[in-house]
Amino acid sequence: MGIVALMLQTLRESGKNTAGWLIRRSRPGYRYRHSLFILAHMRCGSTALSNILCSRPDVSGYGEAHIRYDGQGALGRLALNQMRRGGWKPQAGLLFDKILHSRYDGEAPPEFFEARAIFVVRRPAEAIRSIVNLYAKLGRDEYCTQEEAAAYYVERLTALEALWHRFPARQRTGLTHEALLRDPDGALAVISSRIGIDPPLENRYVSLAASRRGGGGDPLRSGQHSRIEPALSRTACSDELLPDVPAGLVREAEGRFRHLSALFGEERAAG
Repeated sequence: MGIVALMLQTLRESGKNTAGWLIRRSRPGYRYRHSLFILAHMRCGSTALSNILCSRPDVSGYGEAHIRYDGQGALGRLALNQMRRGGWKPQAGLLFDKILHSRYDGEAPPEFFEARAIFVVRRPAEAIRSIVNLYAKLGRDEYCTQEEAAAYYVERLTALEALWHRFPARQRTGLTHEALLRDPDGALAVISSRIGIDPPLENRYVSLAASRRGGGGDPLRSGQHSRIEPALSRTACSDELLPDVPAGLVREAEGRFRHLSALFGEERAAG
């Protein structure tokens, strides 16, 4: 990047930060305790779930806003992003974002964990293959190999487990992609009950254009549906589905998924 381009980028970021700070200061409701996040990884069904949440009048958002959560001013930047992308609802009681990369929540302040959080994970073989397929169809150079996607998957699930333990139990819930597809209505009922969404979530949505472009969500199939259709998850041996990933990395991915899924199950059983 040239010096002029770098200066322009710095000025843009500075302007966004200043505007975000001013917006946050002007609206007392922009606090983490009035926020709702999906914390997940790519290709886990998070776009459909985001659409359900953002179709409600009490939730302001559209999908993945790519905001770095490093302080209270981040919520002003989130609102500014929503204004620019057409997902802002000024009277909504909850600010929403979907976070799929640790560069956005890896330095979250203590106040971040006052929000409500929905964790979603998918079986590694299915997720990794889907990530590679998506980036190939988009013509992007990122995640062009299964090994690269697997490394992202392991890093992200490691980060998700650390985040899980920092949220109070009454403000978090977790589910798998398989559970969401097997019984969407049941999964939505559990989410609503666990983190106090009232009226409860309904399995219907309008797919906002902002959720399908600019990295906001799934650009391939999201716009073709208006609800989560029940389906059975495919199961197969990960070694067969991930032939290009070292065996040790496959085992680590599977172990991370099993452990995080078990944490979700333990909380549902206790609650």
